[in-house]
Amino acid sequence: MKTFKQITSILFLICVYSCTTNEINQIEEIIEEEVVDINPKNVQIILTTTQSDFDEVVVSYYDFEINDWNYGPRQFEYDANGNPEPIIISLPDYEFDTIEGDAYRKNSSPSGLKVQIFIDDVLVKEEESFGTDLVYAQVFFDYTIVE
Repeated sequence: MKTFKQITSILFLICVYSCTTNEINQIEEIIEEEVVDINPKNVQIILTTTQSDFDEVVVSYYDFEINDWNYGPRQFEYDANGNPEPIIISLPDYEFDTIEGDAYRKNSSPSGLKVQIFIDDVLVKEEESFGTDLVYAQVFFDYTIVE
């Protein structure tokens, strides 16, 4: 009887150990699959307009550093020849995998409004919109960085 108890105890310990080790290995595999390393990137969001005089847009984008939306109006500036200069939003050393936001003009101007996203100086997304008498020009810049 004593030998039976010893054998049962040993089998029980082996079973518990093998189940525990297997579960730990499964958990480690799940964690490895879910963790995606994003190498820091230099991101630029560039807004341009075709409107030849005063132009203002409302821009909002999610700032993952502060975990909140950055929102507000921005005015285009014009050079000495009257050409609009782009609005550039720089996000250096960007460590997140998503860029999301939008910009719109709060009037019915038919001028174009364009957004471009550059990651490490490579154009990865471009959207352009033109307003009408009934619709404001609006561009969205939602993008997922793929490693």
